[in-house]
Amino acid sequence: MLTFLSFHEDHSILESKASDKYEQDVADYINQMQGVDAQRPKVSTKYADVLTRFNGQRTWIEVKMNHTDNLGNTRVSYIDGKWTAAQPLDPIKKFAIDHLTKSRETQQFLQKIAKHAGISNWKNMTVPSTKGALSKDNAVSHEKMQEYFKSRTQYILNVQNVDLGKLVTEHYLQGKAEPAHYLQAGDDFFMIGTKNPLKLPKDIPVLGADGKCRGTFKMRIGVRSSFYEVQPEIKILNMGKSPYSIKPGTKQKNPFEK
Repeated sequence: MLTFLSFHEDHSILESKASDKYEQDVADYINQMQGVDAQRPKVSTKYADVLTRFNGQRTWIEVKMNHTDNLGNTRVSYIDGKWTAAQPLDPIKKFAIDHLTKSRETQQFLQKIAKHAGISNWKNMTVPSTKGALSKDNAVSHEKMQEYFKSRTQYILNVQNVDLGKLVTEHYLQGKAEPAHYLQAGDDFFMIGTKNPLKLPKDIPVLGADGKCRGTFKMRIGVRSSFYEVQPEIKILNMGKSPYSIKPGTKQKNPFEK
């Protein structure tokens, strides 16, 4: 299990730099293939990682270094006693808000952090995922949140036996600014959904199609050096394998080969 210190800002920057480089390496590797154009545009996290053009079509590919990387990058907040998030609400935000709102585990966390922070009414408290909202009078301060997690787990919600494959598919097809129809995870290449706009081989496995991508949906407080975030942890531990890959140097089949 990751520790509290893992979410300090310096570690996150190092982790981000490594993933950024890997995403660019994948884009460069794809560009070596005949008739394929892949770019890693400087866009927000509302988009996936690699914009790819092939067979007269274009779509995005999400790139993860490992099967166990987090597949959710949205944030939610507890503002004035209500769980909420920036609009529009994507499938993960909706799922998170629904379960945070009705979870006894989450309610207990809110009551405890309110007591720790000296806030009398936890139902009117603010636990934001933005630095600016920390200035609200009823917000739990960064200092108090940091103190609280020195001796406690950062997880505030655990929903068991969730179809994570279905949730992640909805996230990438509906929750992004533009759909991402493919996923490269570790040394395995998957389709996200069945649309297959680039007309790649039909035997590429579809993420979660076998119903085995079930697991625990978690929410945690990630404490950085100057603020904190309420964020999902979605890790599919039984993603399966694919005969295809676009990992640089792979020995598996190339999905773009005709």
